[in-house]
Formats: sequence, C-alpha cells, structure tokens
Amino acid sequence: MKTCVVLSIAGAIVAGTAAHGATVAYWAFPVPAQTPNYGMTWPIAADASVNPGAMLDTDAPKYDGTPAPTALAQGSMQYFTGSAVNLQPTYSIGQAISMRNDSLDRAQGKSLILSFSTLGEVDLVLSYAERYTSTSATGVTIQYSTDGVAYTAFTNYATTRDGAFAATARVIDLSSVDALENIATAFLKITFTGFNANGTGTARVDNILVSSVPTPGAVALLGAAGVITARRRRR
Repeated sequence: MKTCVVLSIAGAIVAGTAAHGATVAYWAFPVPAQTPNYGMTWPIAADASVNPGAMLDTDAPKYDGTPAPTALAQGSMQYFTGSAVNLQPTYSIGQAISMRNDSLDRAQGKSLILSFSTLGEVDLVLSYAERYTSTSATGVTIQYSTDGVAYTAFTNYATTRDGAFAATARVIDLSSVDALENIATAFLKITFTGFNANGTGTARVDNILVSSVPTPGAVALLGAAGVITARRRRR
C-alpha cells in the first residue's frame, strides 16, 4: 500500500514539472467569446494546478445577477479577447480577465486575488500577459499573504497605457519569499491603481501562471519511486 501512495504522489509531481518546474497554478481562461461577457462565476478555478483547489477571485464589484443589469450592476470584471503571450502548451487563445473602471471609480485600488497550494514547491515565479487602455491603471502592486488577511507588499511597477498586449509576459520573481513555499495555501494580489477618475479604462490580464521548482524532498521522492519500481520488477 505504501508503494502505491509513493508512486501516486511522484506521478503528480512529474505531471506538474513538465515545462516551468511545477505549474503551481495556471489560468488560461480558454472559454470562447460569450454574451454577456460579465456573466462569470466566482471564484474561478485554475485550468491547471499541481495541487487541487487553486482559485482566482477579486475584491472588485461583481455582476449582481439581475436579468437586465445596468453598466454598474454588471460589476467591474469582464471577459475580453485573450493573448498568446505566456500561453502554455496545449492551450489555445481564449479570453482574458479584465477589470473595468466605471463612473463611480469602483475599480480603483481593486485586485485580482490568487490562492493556491505550494506543498512540495519552492522558488515561486508569477507571470502573465497584460494590456492597459489609455484611461486604465497607471500602476500595479504585487502583494503576498500566507493567510489571505494580512498582505505584504512585494513590488510595484508602472504600466504602459497603449491598449495593446505587451510583447512579453510580466514576470515577478518571488523566489526570495520563503514564507510562500511549501504551504497549504498561499495568496497573491495583483492590485491596479491610477485609473482615470470615473472613467471606463480597462486592465486586461491573461495566462496567469504561478510556477516553481519542486522541493528537495519532492525530487528525492521521485528517485525513491524509481527504486521501488525497480525492486518490484525484480520480484
């Protein structure tokens, strides 16, 4: 019985380490164009993850469910056309998640919130495609948390408001944040600031990838699984 458990765990690690170390969590938003584009269900489960339970949520206003909503009742979150930037193998371009400001400035300072397990993983890297319209956010802040309540600022950067996806992915190296490694649930916030006041600018993000490398113990587990397999074959 122990042999079967070890092999099962090792197989999961192998599956997650094919391209960028482990794909800790990945959101490709591969859904086709849809009407209405704001009718999404929250939270949004990851399209791939090394451990179960990875989710994306937001603290921005969400669609209120009314049959014929006003622009405000549609909330701040919508799907728009996606990007090939940071698209992972076997996935096709679908949609991108977009935070849209409104006449009440409700997207100002709001965030995309990622939650995922890093059990067996260290040296995290966050990457994604991004696009900002001419009245969109001027700045982005990345924060992390181990409990989803208290967040620590990690870095921030200025955006390019040209209405086009950047040619390369935004890459945030979190490998120095030991607190996020090998824990049941880690949290990241991508926070948008500097929208034109009461405007309708949008910040579009796609192909959100949290990747890592396996812990030494996980690598050792792979070796152990190989030894166990060899022993079983000789019997």
